Amino acid sequence: MRDYEGKSPYNSDFWCSLMTDPIKNRKDEHIYISMEKNIESTTSTWLECVKLIHKALPEINLSDIDISTFFLGKKLHAPIMIGAMTGGTALGKKINRNLALAAQENNIAMMVGSQRVALEHPETIDTFSVTRKNAPDIILIANIGAPQISRLRNLRKLDALVSMIEADALAIHLNPLQEAVQPEGETDYAGVLEKITELKEYLKIPIVVKETGAGISKEITRLLIKAGVDIIDVSGVGGTSWAAVEYYRAKSRGNNLRENIGKVFWNWGIPTAASIIEVRSEGRDQIRIVGSGGIRTGLDITKAIVIGADLGGLAKPFLKPAVRGKEFVNELIRQIINEIKVSMFLTGSKTLDELRRADFIIFPPLKTWLESRNIKFPWWFY
Repeated sequence: MRDYEGKSPYNSDFWCSLMTDPIKNRKDEHIYISMEKNIESTTSTWLECVKLIHKALPEINLSDIDISTFFLGKKLHAPIMIGAMTGGTALGKKINRNLALAAQENNIAMMVGSQRVALEHPETIDTFSVTRKNAPDIILIANIGAPQISRLRNLRKLDALVSMIEADALAIHLNPLQEAVQPEGETDYAGVLEKITELKEYLKIPIVVKETGAGISKEITRLLIKAGVDIIDVSGVGGTSWAAVEYYRAKSRGNNLRENIGKVFWNWGIPTAASIIEVRSEGRDQIRIVGSGGIRTGLDITKAIVIGADLGGLAKPFLKPAVRGKEFVNELIRQIINEIKVSMFLTGSKTLDELRRADFIIFPPLKTWLESRNIKFPWWFY
């Protein structure tokens, strides 16, 4: 396979082969669509509604800024998580290896893509285990879908997901929108909350619940905290629309019903900034938050932290660099780190704790949303 250079890395024979294995090749199809098609939400993250107050006299040196943080019992060099993407195929293995190598070199966190394929096709385990082999020290999070755990009778099966990457935590991803649009979607969500509660009691590692581009509300946060969830990855509206991804898949198959559903629900959900504040306002100090969904720059991460996130999560921005090679992932990570430091310098924040106390203003439509939802923010003033 050629490195990505602005052209599709797939030939027509490869594209046709995607139809031969419903699970494994769906992974590569998602990658192809994510690199080649317009899958961005046309609704923004609303992070542009968060305005940080510029300090013309920051009274700190840029070189002295410390962006390290503790998460899941480990010290990270930067508040960055590489979001869940892929696995299960040769291409997925290459991407995961390059991401893991870069994460190890920069000491940032990483979440793997859904490991369901590894449970059903054990021959694909190495496409996930390659992460821990190349990143022995990082925070690494395993991943399985809510529809899969809703039908799970034997929780021991999940031990395999954790052990194959020596995971520091297990993420349960919520993707009801994607499943509703996906031609072969699984929409069994009854009993998921009960299973999460059981998992919390069974597993010896923290539980993460993450959305996949539609955000999490304060009401769902309340339920997740009661179930014992440790971390919420909001993954709000503003970045990749999985309704859009499945729209293209349905269109390629001539499935007009699913294609139309994808079009109608392209922008469905809670914008990322609103979701971060919703989760933080309900969770207060009880929950850790990954702010994700349309995060594209270090400034986005800075704003996410100011309004309540602990880390910023990015997936799609790392995809093309990971196809090209580890050095391209490293380049992007360095760029994001520099942007975080500059934005902290310009707010007079020497550490992330100081950044959380930085002055800011919230403008509509985010302000209107918070007022309509009766969310008092910043919550620490009330």
